Amino acid sequence: MTIAITIFIALFGIYLDYKAYHRISKSGINNVVRCAFLSVVAVSYLLILSTPLLMYFFINEGNCAFMMKVAMALLTTYLALSLPRLLFYCIWLPSSRRVWLWIAIAVSSALFLTFIYSVFVTRVNYKVNKVELYFENLPVEFNGYRVAFISDIHIGSMISPVEQLDEINGIIDRNNVDLILFGGDMINIHHSEINEPLLGVYSHFKATDGVFMVFGNHDTGAYVKSSNKAQRSTNMDTLQVKMERAGWVVLRDSTIYIHKEKDTISVTGIDYNEELLKYKHSTDAVKGVDIDNIYNNVSASVFNITVSHLPQLWHSLHESGYSDLTLSGHVHAMQMKIGGCSPAKFMYNEWSGLYEDGESRLYINDGIGCVGYFARIGARPEITIIELYKK
Repeated sequence: MTIAITIFIALFGIYLDYKAYHRISKSGINNVVRCAFLSVVAVSYLLILSTPLLMYFFINEGNCAFMMKVAMALLTTYLALSLPRLLFYCIWLPSSRRVWLWIAIAVSSALFLTFIYSVFVTRVNYKVNKVELYFENLPVEFNGYRVAFISDIHIGSMISPVEQLDEINGIIDRNNVDLILFGGDMINIHHSEINEPLLGVYSHFKATDGVFMVFGNHDTGAYVKSSNKAQRSTNMDTLQVKMERAGWVVLRDSTIYIHKEKDTISVTGIDYNEELLKYKHSTDAVKGVDIDNIYNNVSASVFNITVSHLPQLWHSLHESGYSDLTLSGHVHAMQMKIGGCSPAKFMYNEWSGLYEDGESRLYINDGIGCVGYFARIGARPEITIIELYKK
């Protein structure tokens, strides 16, 4: 998705750069201004051309975390140079009146400052969303049960991962939750992104009833150049071993039961298998996954929470009679959400926050980390605290 949007911006930019240079040349502006303009344009296109070359030719399992940061820094710089410039063109080019020049300068400058703010402030400005959900079939003993839900850490592209994870853990700890659930995409490319110091921080995440997680598309290792099924399986198995050393339980098409007095609820985690990889960049509903097998021994009478990285699975789960509450991530609100609006809104039926269909609920967390570029434009990293109540 990031690649498609970047290509569109680049092509649109080439057209507007041509129109702008043609107008500048006709206006008789001195050579210094023209050279400065051409320099900015040239640098921006060098950045966008170098990013895919870097990712394809130089990234490997040993340097993936470092090279991913370099590639994201290049793309972020490109966007910082290009988005305000394109907005400037859109305001300035249609009219020759001088007032529109000054309006274009003011508006594009505001966008540039907003983007810089989203890189250095919003990206690590964690938001705690407290959500109260009411269910008729929730057992009495679980009335008031508190679940912390986080997703999409993308640890390989965190600038200060130890400090950031410590802060996230502190926020969760202060909310006195009973259960911590993680919705996938712990890494970007390869399990080597999780090192010993990070495992030490992950081991500090604690909740009364445990810490559970599922895998997302990035956890599979599918983004390693020329990866095959065996390599992806090894990557996931190794990542599972690492996270379980830190005390996290990885649910891979499996279910655990939580008991309080005589009451019970179940938590099911859907693994990111080879079938789901077909949908890693898709906005369509997921079809062809053997859902019945996942819930084969799960009693329909027990209140169920399902963690699925892809929110597109929710309708299939609901139609098949599974999952009272589905928790997902994946979309990140495309790291861009202003006034409740995001490009994701026009691509996904469900993309952020709470959705309801009868008694079935879906909650999509906007994620913690960044992928593609180092910015969260309005879409603050989210920690969701869900309180369950009986109707």
